[in-house]
Order: sequence, then C-alpha cells, then structure tokens
Amino acid sequence: MKNSKEGKLTIVSLPIGNLKDITIRALEELQSSDLIFCEDTRITIKLLNHYNIKNKLMSYHEHSDTGTRKFIVDQINKGKNISLVSDAGTPLISDPGYKLIKELKKKKLTVTSCPGPSSPITALTLSGLPSDKFFFSGFLPVKIKARKDYLLEIKDIESTIIFFESSNRLVKSLELILEIFGDRNISICRELTKKFEEVITLKVSEVIKNLSSRDNIKGEIIIVIEGEVKKDKPQNLEAILEDALKSMSLSDAAKEISKYTNFSKKEVYNAALDLKGRKNES
Repeated sequence: MKNSKEGKLTIVSLPIGNLKDITIRALEELQSSDLIFCEDTRITIKLLNHYNIKNKLMSYHEHSDTGTRKFIVDQINKGKNISLVSDAGTPLISDPGYKLIKELKKKKLTVTSCPGPSSPITALTLSGLPSDKFFFSGFLPVKIKARKDYLLEIKDIESTIIFFESSNRLVKSLELILEIFGDRNISICRELTKKFEEVITLKVSEVIKNLSSRDNIKGEIIIVIEGEVKKDKPQNLEAILEDALKSMSLSDAAKEISKYTNFSKKEVYNAALDLKGRKNES
C-alpha cells in the first residue's frame, strides 16, 4: 500500500565552482531530503560537509541500472523525499539522469526542480556572443574522425553553439573548428566562478595562437562559437575580393578576408579563383 505521505524527487542544481553559488532553497532541500543521489559521493560530500548537511548519500551515475531506478521509485512510493544532484551545475545537462526522470514521470510520481547554476548558460552570458538563440551540444566526440564528421554536420547552424571540451584536446578541436567553420568569433571559458576564471573571446585563429604558446591548459573548458551567418548575398564577397585584389595577392586576400568575415579561407580562395577565371574569359 502506498504511503499516505507523498514522496517526490527534486532535481537540485549545485555550484559550478564557487561554493557560495548555491540557493537558500537548494540548501533547505538537501537538508530535508531523506536521500541524496549523486554522481560521485566523494565530490558531493565536500559540499555537504561545507554546509554541515548530514543526509545519506547514494550514487546515481551513467552506469546505474534499472535496479537503482526501481529502488528510487520504491522509496518515493514510501513517501521519501529524494534529491538528485550532479557533481556541479544542473543535473541532466550532459549528465546522467534523464532515464530516471522518464521512469518517474511514466509512473506519475512527483518530480520538481530546484534551479540554479549552469555552466553553459554562464559561459554564454560571459562570451559576448549572440545569446538570443543558442545550440548546446554537450561534449564533442572523442575520436578525431567522429569529431570532424560532427562538426561538418552542424557547421551551418545559425545560432551560437556551445560545447564542453577537455583541456588536453582543446587546441586540436580548435584547429578542426578553424578548418571546418572558418575563422569565426569564439569564446573559451575556463574555470568559471573559480579563482582562476578565464574568458578569451577572439577569432578562432587568434585563440589557437594564444593557447598554443602555453605549457599546459588546466580546468574545465566551455567553447562558445558564433553561429553561421547566412551568405545570401554572394555578390558582397565578390565586391570585397575585387577591392582586396587591387593591392594583395590571391592567397593574402583569402587570408585577410576570412579573418574579418564568416567565410572560410577555402571559400574565399575558391571565389577568388572563380572571379579571376571569369575575368580572363571576358
């Protein structure tokens, strides 16, 4: 028989770095929870100890099976209040949890949210790039070919694009982005809300130059990239090219124009060859 007291699961957002970035409601929710499910108990216990919260911690991560989900369902049916947290930020954002929420909603159990910090949103607001429309893509594929194929698949998206990336793959990923997206505006956000927070917003080529000179890059990385700008006026590129070619070589013109527009070097170079060919024919 179902407990007369209705249980629930609350999705609780935690700080992404600075422990002070937690809401009063989140602290109250964690304090009053019968159980707190988290990705890594070793990480979450640090925050709980900081705020003197003694509730029991249990693991819920990407490898959790149907047995764990059944246990959570049973606890809620017994009237227990359960919190779901991630290591940092908002659970379910590039993070395990959606299968659990799907299961609870299917069984018509109560699921609510205690909103708060989210690193993709924080990065977007700090980037200086358009924030009216954005596409969040989580982590880029690990293997080079899969990463390249995926970037080719999304390169024409016209809204700002947000990725997570590891520090050891960052420069190689940026080189692929430059090759496929062209020299767009980009923001690299590192260690957000922490002591060594850093936000670099430049052209992709300039960011690569900046980061390649460093011995090592540490911390969690979020990449924010300017979306594709519609090229519905190809005659504009032609006009820019004609002006540039008066004083530059074809390769120099391609390099300079790609630096200050959303056309890749390859696109500018091919357009210049086409323009030159048509002029020779005439």
